[in-house]
Amino acid sequence: MHRPAIHPALIIAPVILLLACLWPPTHYLFPIDALSLRALGLLGFTIILWASEALEAAVTSLLVFLLLPLLNILPLEDALATLGSETVWQLVLIYIVAEAIGQFHLHQRLSYHLLLLSANNSRLLSGAFVLATVLFSFFIPVPVGKVSLILPLVHESLDALGFHADSNLSYLIYYIIGSMGLFSSVGILTGCPANLYSAHLMGQELFTTWNYGPWLLTFFPGVVANVLTIWLLLLLLWPPEQPRQNSSAFRLFLQQKLKDLGPLSLAEKKLSLILAVMIFLWATSGWLHNLSVTQACFLAVIALFLPGISLLSFKQAATGISWSVILVFAAGLAITRGLTATGAAAWLGQLVSSLFNNLPPTVAGVAVFIFLVAVRVAFTTPTAYAAALLPVVFAAGPNLGLNPVWLAALTTIAAHTAFLYPMQSMTLMTVYTASSLKPMAVFRAGLVATAATVVVTLVFAFYYWPLLGLSPFM
Repeated sequence: MHRPAIHPALIIAPVILLLACLWPPTHYLFPIDALSLRALGLLGFTIILWASEALEAAVTSLLVFLLLPLLNILPLEDALATLGSETVWQLVLIYIVAEAIGQFHLHQRLSYHLLLLSANNSRLLSGAFVLATVLFSFFIPVPVGKVSLILPLVHESLDALGFHADSNLSYLIYYIIGSMGLFSSVGILTGCPANLYSAHLMGQELFTTWNYGPWLLTFFPGVVANVLTIWLLLLLLWPPEQPRQNSSAFRLFLQQKLKDLGPLSLAEKKLSLILAVMIFLWATSGWLHNLSVTQACFLAVIALFLPGISLLSFKQAATGISWSVILVFAAGLAITRGLTATGAAAWLGQLVSSLFNNLPPTVAGVAVFIFLVAVRVAFTTPTAYAAALLPVVFAAGPNLGLNPVWLAALTTIAAHTAFLYPMQSMTLMTVYTASSLKPMAVFRAGLVATAATVVVTLVFAFYYWPLLGLSPFM
């Protein structure tokens, strides 16, 4: 009888934490105090377990809440307070709205109508799925959930058109959904937990408030430019074949799918109206009214349960909440509090800035973003990445003559650049396991996507963001 093998991360992570706790604070390699060292050790411990998935992410997060007070980094009350933060409530409420969307199949209606526009053209078909991936970011708060909704539609469409699993079009569509499923989410404040996390931290540490509208204006144009650029380049990498089935057969297939869904029901009309009002309130927050994103979410969620509407029971709504993501989110906030409170974040910022401090600010900005994208390879979730890197760039920015808010915005984008290998994100891994994509094909496409993202993002960061008042420089 073989004993189950112990995951190496279950040994490495505790050893790193133990070394950080025992390391002499006066040692020349680490000119910081013992408390800061323990905070850095806990950061390393958490990142290794989150990245390796040796333990479930929620269990690792519970360990964080336990260890923060045991290591005297934060009082237990301060660590657990992150679970009650406004941003965590935003996430819970958006999950409930997303559950309602899934219950009434609005995503399927939208997708089938978009696919009808493709007119049996392979390039346009891939473009329709790209468009669906971007649009779903407006009302699906978890990228992997968005991808999971789109994947069955991809399978149905490719089968209906007679494409085999190893065709260029299959590779193109599956890869771009897996990679852009995460990346496109950065354009919408509510599109990904990491965005809410970044906005919360920038408000807490840099006193910068991000409402839905300003976030959309800042990030979404760059996301659209990046997604279009990457799609066009991937069309060159994987030139799509023409369908084996004729266009009328595919159109009839889509029309039958819409017919199976039936006409838009009264409940679906109610939900559509609630969604439209919610997004309108998000977009106009701070301009036409003073309702925050969270308050608009409360209004939408309460409306779902009101007599005469009653679109969901609370039991149904609760099943849509990903408590694992909530715990990871709150644990990341707690770690960041600990890094800031102990001075460990400032030390890491000085370390990073020392790598680039002899460069002019413009060159330093380019170099730091490339560095941030390269470091993303070591992470599997954008929230964990943001938890580790945002405190660092907050401290490093002023040392390099760079605006820390500008640098934090770049870090938020870098958190979503998971292009190079399947395990780099849950969205890419989900698509990889559901398709015939090969690791080398993912890597080749990832090199193209990474290079395009670096160039396009830096153009927007240096030339577009300043027009909105977000200057690169101090």
